[in-house]
Amino acid sequence: MSNDKRAWMRNAALASSIGIVLVVSTVMGYGLGLLLKRLFHFGEWVVMVGLLIGIVAGFVEMFRIVLQISKEEDR
Repeated sequence: MSNDKRAWMRNAALASSIGIVLVVSTVMGYGLGLLLKRLFHFGEWVVMVGLLIGIVAGFVEMFRIVLQISKEEDR
C-alpha cells in the first residue's frame, strides 16, 4: 500500500473519531458532575460545571485532531 493511501486512510479514521470524542467527553463531564453531586451533596450547579468542562474538553480534543490532520496534509 502506498504512503499516500495510508495517510489518507489514517486521516479519515482520525476525522471520523471527532464525533465520538465530542459525545464521550460530554457524557463523562456530565457523569462526573453527577458523581460529585451525589458524593458531596453539592447543588445542581456542579452538574452544569461538569457538563461544561466535558464540552470544552471535547472541543479541545477536536481542534487537536483537526490540527494533526492539517499537519499531515501539508507534508
